[in-house]
Amino acid sequence: MFNPFVLVPCLICLYTVLSMIIPLRIPALAKLFLALVPVAGIAKMFLLRMTPSGFRILELPRNVALLMSALFSFMIAAAILCLAKDIAFVLWKIFSRAKFPAHYASLIVLAVAAAATVYGVYAGTRVPDVVAHDVKVPGLGKSLDGLRVAMIVDIHVGSVNRRPFVQEVADRTNALSPDLILIPGDFVDGQVEDRKHDLEPLTQLRAKYGVLAVTGNHEYYYDLAGWLETIADFGIKWLDNEHVVVASGDSQLVIAGVPDPTGGNHDTPRALEGVPDGVPVILMDHQPRFARENAKHNVALQVSGHTHGGQMPVVYELTRRFNGGFVRGWYDIGGMKLYVSPGTSQWDGFPMRLFDPSEISLFTLHAE
Repeated sequence: MFNPFVLVPCLICLYTVLSMIIPLRIPALAKLFLALVPVAGIAKMFLLRMTPSGFRILELPRNVALLMSALFSFMIAAAILCLAKDIAFVLWKIFSRAKFPAHYASLIVLAVAAAATVYGVYAGTRVPDVVAHDVKVPGLGKSLDGLRVAMIVDIHVGSVNRRPFVQEVADRTNALSPDLILIPGDFVDGQVEDRKHDLEPLTQLRAKYGVLAVTGNHEYYYDLAGWLETIADFGIKWLDNEHVVVASGDSQLVIAGVPDPTGGNHDTPRALEGVPDGVPVILMDHQPRFARENAKHNVALQVSGHTHGGQMPVVYELTRRFNGGFVRGWYDIGGMKLYVSPGTSQWDGFPMRLFDPSEISLFTLHAE
Protein backbone atom coordinates (compact mmCIF):
# COMPACT_ATOMS: atom_id res chain seq x y z
CA MET A 1 0.00 0.00 0.00
CA PHE A 2 1.39 3.42 -0.98
CA ASN A 3 2.47 5.61 1.90
CA PRO A 4 0.98 9.13 1.51
CA PHE A 5 3.88 10.62 3.45
CA VAL A 6 6.24 9.64 0.64
CA LEU A 7 4.67 11.58 -2.26
CA VAL A 8 6.03 15.06 -1.48
CA PRO A 9 9.56 13.83 -0.62
CA CYS A 10 9.55 11.83 -3.87
CA LEU A 11 8.70 14.94 -5.88
CA ILE A 12 11.41 16.93 -4.08
CA CYS A 13 13.88 14.11 -4.76
CA LEU A 14 12.99 14.08 -8.46
CA TYR A 15 13.41 17.85 -8.72
CA THR A 16 16.80 17.68 -6.99
CA VAL A 17 18.05 15.01 -9.39
CA LEU A 18 16.84 16.88 -12.48
CA SER A 19 18.10 20.30 -11.37
CA MET A 20 21.37 19.48 -9.58
CA ILE A 21 22.68 16.23 -11.02
CA ILE A 22 21.55 15.99 -14.65
CA PRO A 23 23.32 19.28 -15.68
CA LEU A 24 26.70 18.05 -14.36
CA ARG A 25 29.30 17.22 -17.04
CA ILE A 26 30.44 13.97 -15.45
CA PRO A 27 30.21 10.30 -16.52
CA ALA A 28 26.75 8.73 -16.47
CA LEU A 29 27.82 6.24 -13.80
CA ALA A 30 28.88 9.11 -11.53
CA LYS A 31 25.52 10.80 -12.10
CA LEU A 32 23.74 7.59 -11.16
CA PHE A 33 25.79 7.35 -7.98
CA LEU A 34 25.00 10.96 -7.02
CA ALA A 35 21.30 10.44 -7.81
CA LEU A 36 21.24 7.65 -5.24
CA VAL A 37 22.07 10.18 -2.49
CA PRO A 38 18.70 12.03 -2.49
CA VAL A 39 16.95 8.74 -3.26
CA ALA A 40 18.49 7.25 -0.11
CA GLY A 41 17.29 10.37 1.72
CA ILE A 42 13.65 9.38 1.24
CA ALA A 43 14.18 5.69 2.03
CA LYS A 44 13.28 6.23 5.69
CA MET A 45 9.85 7.54 4.68
CA PHE A 46 9.08 4.14 3.11
CA LEU A 47 9.67 2.53 6.52
CA LEU A 48 6.91 4.60 8.15
CA ARG A 49 3.67 2.69 8.64
CA MET A 50 0.33 3.29 10.28
CA THR A 51 -0.75 0.98 13.11
CA PRO A 52 -3.92 1.03 15.26
CA SER A 53 -2.00 3.01 17.91
CA GLY A 54 -0.31 5.44 15.51
CA PHE A 55 2.86 5.54 13.44
CA ARG A 56 5.44 2.78 13.55
CA ILE A 57 8.88 2.86 12.00
CA LEU A 58 11.34 0.01 11.65
CA GLU A 59 13.91 0.13 14.44
CA LEU A 60 17.36 0.94 13.07
CA PRO A 61 20.82 1.27 14.63
CA ARG A 62 21.38 4.91 15.60
CA ASN A 63 24.18 5.51 13.10
CA VAL A 64 22.10 4.09 10.25
CA ALA A 65 19.10 6.22 11.26
CA LEU A 66 21.31 9.31 11.55
CA LEU A 67 22.83 8.72 8.11
CA MET A 68 19.40 8.32 6.52
CA SER A 69 18.15 11.47 8.25
CA ALA A 70 21.27 13.36 7.15
CA LEU A 71 20.69 12.31 3.54
CA PHE A 72 17.10 13.53 3.80
CA SER A 73 18.39 16.85 5.18
CA PHE A 74 20.85 17.06 2.28
CA MET A 75 17.99 16.60 -0.15
CA ILE A 76 16.00 19.44 1.42
CA ALA A 77 19.01 21.77 1.46
CA ALA A 78 19.85 20.89 -2.13
CA ALA A 79 16.26 21.46 -3.28
CA ILE A 80 16.23 24.95 -1.74
CA LEU A 81 19.55 25.80 -3.40
CA CYS A 82 18.33 24.33 -6.71
CA LEU A 83 15.34 26.64 -6.56
CA ALA A 84 17.68 29.61 -6.15
CA LYS A 85 19.82 28.32 -9.03
CA ASP A 86 16.83 27.90 -11.32
CA ILE A 87 15.58 31.40 -10.54
CA ALA A 88 19.06 32.65 -11.41
CA PHE A 89 18.86 30.66 -14.66
CA VAL A 90 15.61 32.39 -15.64
CA LEU A 91 17.05 35.82 -14.88
CA TRP A 92 20.22 34.93 -16.77
CA LYS A 93 18.16 34.03 -19.86
CA ILE A 94 16.28 37.31 -19.64
CA PHE A 95 19.27 39.59 -19.20
CA SER A 96 22.16 37.76 -20.88
CA ARG A 97 22.87 36.16 -24.25
CA ALA A 98 25.72 34.07 -22.89
CA LYS A 99 25.27 30.39 -22.12
CA PHE A 100 24.26 29.69 -18.53
CA PRO A 101 27.06 27.82 -16.67
CA ALA A 102 24.75 25.00 -15.57
CA HIS A 103 27.57 22.58 -14.74
CA TYR A 104 29.36 24.99 -12.39
CA ALA A 105 26.11 26.20 -10.85
CA SER A 106 25.16 22.61 -10.07
CA LEU A 107 28.60 21.93 -8.59
CA ILE A 108 28.18 24.94 -6.31
CA VAL A 109 24.74 23.69 -5.21
CA LEU A 110 26.17 20.23 -4.52
CA ALA A 111 29.11 21.56 -2.49
CA VAL A 112 27.12 24.10 -0.48
CA ALA A 113 24.33 21.61 0.27
CA ALA A 114 26.86 19.04 1.47
CA ALA A 115 28.68 21.54 3.70
CA ALA A 116 25.40 22.89 5.09
CA THR A 117 24.21 19.36 5.84
CA VAL A 118 27.36 18.36 7.73
CA TYR A 119 27.24 21.47 9.91
CA GLY A 120 23.45 21.57 10.19
CA VAL A 121 23.07 17.96 11.34
CA TYR A 122 25.85 18.46 13.89
CA ALA A 123 24.06 21.57 15.20
CA GLY A 124 20.72 19.77 15.20
CA THR A 125 21.86 16.75 17.18
CA ARG A 126 24.25 18.31 19.73
CA VAL A 127 23.22 18.67 23.38
CA PRO A 128 21.91 22.26 23.68
CA ASP A 129 23.34 25.06 25.75
CA VAL A 130 21.40 26.83 28.50
CA VAL A 131 19.96 30.19 27.48
CA ALA A 132 18.91 32.47 30.36
CA HIS A 133 15.99 34.90 30.20
CA ASP A 134 14.99 37.51 32.79
CA VAL A 135 11.22 37.99 32.69
CA LYS A 136 9.15 40.66 34.38
CA VAL A 137 5.75 39.28 35.38
CA PRO A 138 3.02 41.78 36.24
CA GLY A 139 1.42 40.99 39.60
CA LEU A 140 4.14 38.59 40.74
CA GLY A 141 4.51 38.77 44.52
CA LYS A 142 7.82 39.54 46.20
CA SER A 143 8.07 36.08 47.73
CA LEU A 144 8.24 34.58 44.24
CA ASP A 145 10.59 37.23 42.82
CA GLY A 146 13.62 35.40 41.44
CA LEU A 147 11.74 32.12 40.81
CA ARG A 148 13.83 29.98 38.44
CA VAL A 149 11.82 28.12 35.78
CA ALA A 150 13.63 25.71 33.45
CA MET A 151 11.99 24.64 30.21
CA ILE A 152 12.81 21.80 27.84
CA VAL A 153 10.59 21.11 24.84
CA ASP A 154 10.60 19.16 21.58
CA ILE A 155 12.94 16.48 22.91
CA HIS A 156 11.78 14.08 20.18
CA VAL A 157 13.31 10.92 21.58
CA GLY A 158 13.53 8.49 18.69
CA SER A 159 15.91 6.52 16.54
CA VAL A 160 18.50 9.36 16.62
CA ASN A 161 17.92 11.04 20.00
CA ARG A 162 18.49 8.27 22.50
CA ARG A 163 19.25 7.80 26.18
CA PRO A 164 22.72 9.47 26.31
CA PHE A 165 21.25 12.65 24.81
CA VAL A 166 18.32 12.66 27.26
CA GLN A 167 20.70 12.00 30.16
CA GLU A 168 22.80 15.05 29.21
CA VAL A 169 19.68 17.21 28.96
CA ALA A 170 18.45 16.02 32.36
CA ASP A 171 21.86 16.63 33.94
CA ARG A 172 22.18 20.14 32.51
CA THR A 173 18.64 20.99 33.59
CA ASN A 174 19.17 19.75 37.15
CA ALA A 175 22.47 21.66 37.35
CA LEU A 176 20.44 24.88 37.06
CA SER A 177 18.76 24.15 40.43
CA PRO A 178 15.38 25.22 39.04
CA ASP A 179 12.37 25.85 41.26
CA LEU A 180 10.06 24.55 38.54
CA ILE A 181 10.50 22.60 35.28
CA LEU A 182 8.12 22.94 32.33
CA ILE A 183 7.94 20.57 29.35
CA PRO A 184 5.38 21.79 26.78
CA GLY A 185 5.23 18.73 24.57
CA ASP A 186 6.79 16.53 21.87
CA PHE A 187 8.60 14.09 24.12
CA VAL A 188 8.77 11.16 21.72
CA ASP A 189 8.84 9.71 18.24
CA GLY A 190 8.20 6.04 18.83
CA GLN A 191 6.22 3.45 20.72
CA VAL A 192 6.49 2.99 24.49
CA GLU A 193 8.19 -0.39 24.28
CA ASP A 194 10.84 1.02 21.92
CA ARG A 195 11.56 4.40 23.52
CA LYS A 196 10.75 4.16 27.24
CA HIS A 197 14.33 3.26 28.16
CA ASP A 198 15.68 6.24 26.20
CA LEU A 199 13.30 8.71 27.89
CA GLU A 200 13.87 7.31 31.38
CA PRO A 201 16.50 9.89 32.49
CA LEU A 202 13.63 12.37 32.79
CA THR A 203 12.75 10.53 36.02
CA GLN A 204 15.84 12.24 37.49
CA LEU A 205 14.52 15.78 36.97
CA ARG A 206 14.19 17.63 40.27
CA ALA A 207 12.56 20.95 41.11
CA LYS A 208 11.06 22.42 44.27
CA TYR A 209 7.61 22.87 42.72
CA GLY A 210 7.75 19.82 40.47
CA VAL A 211 7.87 19.01 36.77
CA LEU A 212 4.81 19.94 34.70
CA ALA A 213 3.99 19.06 31.10
CA VAL A 214 1.45 19.23 28.30
CA THR A 215 1.17 17.08 25.20
CA GLY A 216 2.62 18.04 21.84
CA ASN A 217 1.32 16.88 18.49
CA HIS A 218 3.83 14.00 18.29
CA GLU A 219 2.44 12.33 21.41
CA TYR A 220 -0.73 11.66 19.40
CA TYR A 221 1.18 9.82 16.68
CA TYR A 222 2.51 7.08 18.97
CA ASP A 223 0.24 5.38 21.52
CA LEU A 224 -0.99 8.46 23.40
CA ALA A 225 -2.54 6.51 26.29
CA GLY A 226 0.63 4.52 26.82
CA TRP A 227 2.83 7.60 26.86
CA LEU A 228 0.51 9.56 29.16
CA GLU A 229 0.74 6.74 31.71
CA THR A 230 4.48 6.18 31.27
CA ILE A 231 5.47 9.83 31.59
CA ALA A 232 3.19 10.28 34.60
CA ASP A 233 4.99 7.30 36.17
CA PHE A 234 8.23 9.24 35.62
CA GLY A 235 6.95 11.77 38.18
CA ILE A 236 5.92 14.37 35.59
CA LYS A 237 2.47 15.91 36.05
CA TRP A 238 0.32 16.40 32.97
CA LEU A 239 -1.80 19.55 32.79
CA ASP A 240 -4.85 18.63 30.73
CA ASN A 241 -6.86 21.85 30.46
CA GLU A 242 -6.10 22.55 34.09
CA HIS A 243 -3.79 24.56 36.33
CA VAL A 244 -1.81 24.37 39.53
CA VAL A 245 -0.99 27.15 41.98
CA VAL A 246 2.59 27.76 43.08
CA ALA A 247 2.69 29.54 46.42
CA SER A 248 5.43 31.06 48.56
CA GLY A 249 4.58 33.15 51.59
CA ASP A 250 1.71 35.40 50.56
CA SER A 251 2.59 35.20 46.83
CA GLN A 252 0.94 32.97 44.25
CA LEU A 253 1.59 32.04 40.62
CA VAL A 254 -0.65 29.94 38.38
CA ILE A 255 0.83 27.44 35.92
CA ALA A 256 -1.80 26.35 33.40
CA GLY A 257 -1.58 23.91 30.54
CA VAL A 258 -3.61 22.90 27.51
CA PRO A 259 -3.14 19.72 25.45
CA ASP A 260 -2.13 19.96 21.82
CA PRO A 261 -5.13 20.55 19.51
CA THR A 262 -4.28 17.39 17.55
CA GLY A 263 -6.35 15.57 20.15
CA GLY A 264 -9.33 17.94 19.72
CA ASN A 265 -9.35 18.90 23.40
CA HIS A 266 -7.56 22.28 23.45
CA ASP A 267 -9.54 24.53 25.84
CA THR A 268 -7.82 27.54 27.39
CA PRO A 269 -10.90 28.92 29.24
CA ARG A 270 -11.38 25.54 30.90
CA ALA A 271 -7.72 25.44 31.92
CA LEU A 272 -8.13 28.80 33.64
CA GLU A 273 -11.41 28.09 35.44
CA GLY A 274 -11.13 29.04 39.11
CA VAL A 275 -7.86 30.96 38.79
CA PRO A 276 -7.68 33.34 41.78
CA ASP A 277 -8.22 37.01 40.92
CA GLY A 278 -5.06 39.01 40.46
CA VAL A 279 -2.73 35.99 40.36
CA PRO A 280 -0.43 36.00 37.30
CA VAL A 281 -0.71 33.08 34.90
CA ILE A 282 1.95 31.22 32.92
CA LEU A 283 0.36 29.08 30.21
CA MET A 284 1.96 26.10 28.49
CA ASP A 285 0.60 25.64 24.96
CA HIS A 286 2.71 23.50 22.63
CA GLN A 287 1.80 25.38 19.45
CA PRO A 288 2.27 29.17 19.49
CA ARG A 289 -0.42 29.87 16.89
CA PHE A 290 -3.11 30.22 19.57
CA ALA A 291 -1.30 33.05 21.35
CA ARG A 292 -3.61 35.86 20.19
CA GLU A 293 -6.64 33.99 21.50
CA ASN A 294 -4.87 33.04 24.74
CA ALA A 295 -3.92 36.67 25.32
CA LYS A 296 -7.62 37.48 25.75
CA HIS A 297 -7.71 35.41 28.96
CA ASN A 298 -5.40 37.49 31.20
CA VAL A 299 -2.37 35.27 30.66
CA ALA A 300 0.88 36.97 31.65
CA LEU A 301 3.27 34.61 29.83
CA GLN A 302 2.74 31.84 27.29
CA VAL A 303 5.55 29.37 26.60
CA SER A 304 5.52 27.22 23.48
CA GLY A 305 7.69 25.09 21.21
CA HIS A 306 6.68 23.14 18.10
CA THR A 307 8.37 25.36 15.48
CA HIS A 308 11.97 24.26 16.16
CA GLY A 309 12.86 27.90 15.55
CA GLY A 310 12.35 27.48 11.82
CA GLN A 311 15.53 25.34 11.56
CA MET A 312 17.01 27.13 8.53
CA PRO A 313 16.37 29.97 6.03
CA VAL A 314 13.38 29.43 3.72
CA VAL A 315 12.01 26.74 6.06
CA TYR A 316 11.81 29.56 8.63
CA GLU A 317 9.38 31.45 6.38
CA LEU A 318 7.22 28.39 5.83
CA THR A 319 7.17 27.75 9.57
CA ARG A 320 6.14 31.35 10.25
CA ARG A 321 3.31 31.09 7.75
CA PHE A 322 1.80 28.02 9.43
CA ASN A 323 2.22 29.18 13.03
CA GLY A 324 0.44 32.51 13.16
CA GLY A 325 3.66 34.42 12.45
CA PHE A 326 5.42 33.05 15.57
CA VAL A 327 8.64 31.10 15.09
CA ARG A 328 11.30 31.84 17.69
CA GLY A 329 11.97 34.14 20.65
CA TRP A 330 9.93 36.83 22.35
CA TYR A 331 6.67 38.42 21.21
CA ASP A 332 4.33 40.90 22.89
CA ILE A 333 0.66 40.23 22.21
CA GLY A 334 -1.76 42.67 23.78
CA GLY A 335 0.25 42.78 26.98
CA MET A 336 0.85 39.02 27.12
CA LYS A 337 4.43 37.87 26.66
CA LEU A 338 4.96 34.87 24.37
CA TYR A 339 8.18 32.91 24.28
CA VAL A 340 8.62 30.38 21.47
CA SER A 341 11.52 28.07 22.22
CA PRO A 342 13.65 26.86 19.30
CA GLY A 343 13.40 23.46 20.97
CA THR A 344 15.76 21.29 22.95
CA SER A 345 16.24 18.87 20.05
CA GLN A 346 14.87 17.99 16.61
CA TRP A 347 12.53 15.55 14.94
CA ASP A 348 14.99 12.90 13.79
CA GLY A 349 13.56 12.80 10.28
CA PHE A 350 15.02 16.25 9.59
CA PRO A 351 17.68 16.91 12.26
CA MET A 352 19.16 20.03 10.69
CA ARG A 353 19.74 23.53 12.10
CA LEU A 354 21.36 26.50 10.39
CA PHE A 355 21.58 29.79 12.30
CA ASP A 356 19.08 28.34 14.77
CA PRO A 357 20.68 26.83 17.90
CA SER A 358 18.59 24.65 20.19
CA GLU A 359 18.39 25.47 23.89
CA ILE A 360 17.46 24.57 27.42
CA SER A 361 15.62 27.69 28.59
CA LEU A 362 15.98 29.17 32.05
CA PHE A 363 13.51 31.91 33.00
CA THR A 364 14.16 33.98 36.12
CA LEU A 365 10.89 35.65 37.06
CA HIS A 366 10.84 39.15 38.54
CA ALA A 367 8.05 41.25 40.01
CA GLU A 368 7.13 44.19 37.79
